[in-house]
Amino acid sequence: MTAFYSILHFLVDGVCAAAMFGYVISGKDGYVLILLYNFCAFALQMPFGAVLDAVNEKEEERMQEELLRNADSKQNKKDWSLTAAFAGVLCTIVGAVTHPVLLGIGNALFHVGGGVGTICQKSRERGYGGNSGNDGDRGNDGDSGNDGNRGNDGDSGNDGDSGNGADWTLSGSRSLLVRLGVFVAPGALGLYLGTLAAKAGYWSAAFLCGSAAMLLCCAVFFVWLRRTEELDREQRQDVRTEYLHRIDGIQKPGPVAESVTDIAGSRKSGGSTVKKYRIVRLSICCLLVVILRSYLGMAVAFPWKTGIFAGLLAVFAVAGGKMAGGFLAAWGGAGRTAAVSLVLASVCYLFSSVMPIGLAALFLFNMTMPVTLYWMILALPRKPGFAFGFLTFALFLGFLPSYLDVQTGLAGNVIGSAGSLLSLVILAIGVGMNRRIGRGRAGAL
Repeated sequence: MTAFYSILHFLVDGVCAAAMFGYVISGKDGYVLILLYNFCAFALQMPFGAVLDAVNEKEEERMQEELLRNADSKQNKKDWSLTAAFAGVLCTIVGAVTHPVLLGIGNALFHVGGGVGTICQKSRERGYGGNSGNDGDRGNDGDSGNDGNRGNDGDSGNDGDSGNGADWTLSGSRSLLVRLGVFVAPGALGLYLGTLAAKAGYWSAAFLCGSAAMLLCCAVFFVWLRRTEELDREQRQDVRTEYLHRIDGIQKPGPVAESVTDIAGSRKSGGSTVKKYRIVRLSICCLLVVILRSYLGMAVAFPWKTGIFAGLLAVFAVAGGKMAGGFLAAWGGAGRTAAVSLVLASVCYLFSSVMPIGLAALFLFNMTMPVTLYWMILALPRKPGFAFGFLTFALFLGFLPSYLDVQTGLAGNVIGSAGSLLSLVILAIGVGMNRRIGRGRAGAL
């Protein structure tokens, strides 16, 4: 699933960039249309995500009712995330030759559907992040004070996937980090290549090839889904038993949240909620960090970034940083990865006029992208669509200063260095400054 969504992410962003730079921006209303497109593509993901969360919740209720009526029901749970992603692909293709608003809506629908599909993917095999558990800390890592964490706040040890369809919550937290890194990375490469094709005068060819590839990818995936129905049937009895246990009131973890750790507070069991102020604090801090990341991506220029070769190196550094951030956070801890990468990025930005160091700055700074998304998902475990869209709304806010030509008067390397350190401070506040850095392999700050 993640591979499918990642390939489509590359293609969708490539087609959108080709259309925007091929004919929209150069038109008489280009300045206004680029604002409309970015609003639809980024800001609308938040309401679309909220709607998708509500639809998925209704679908889960429908499945429970169906199993109450007929315990031997063979109905599958509808994958509305996949439906949203397919709808986004179609709107993108149509919007590329009609209007940027529809193009942006298609982009938003795909990202929300693909993002939630990646987040909620269940692992059928024992892969990376698919360990048999007992991989976390069992320590009394919490503070005994009132703000906080009343001991027993370390991971309970079951931080790996069991290999039997583990969810994206704590049992699959490392797998989730890897999937997020893999999903978000290809978009940057698609944007660059689509822009390059359009500026070279090949936007029509890029559109036709990209659209054909998207439709082919969807067709192949549809066939693959049909052939894997037999595998799904083998797991259906486990899911049915799980639902019936929940309906009967037996204390057994549900399929969505077996255990949620409030990374800014203490561990809560599946049915309880974390304190609202902690969720708000974390959400605002993640929002601010993503706004900074979006702004810095447009405000910081590199003197060596001229020509196709340098541009490719830069975009590979950005995409590679996003993917590496997911893998390293899964291996060494989300908090530790964020702290080390941002400190090193702040140093590299100071000397970013030198090409290798500038590439390292781009690589390190973008490593926090899957981490901030991961923390938002843990803060809102039942609302993955809203959590995803909330941070893409931050991308739109970060785009506005450059769009409005707001000048800071500071050199780009200074802005990059200061922005990296400020991001680290904000994240430390968001996840709780009293937390021990790197607790657990996928732990918080």
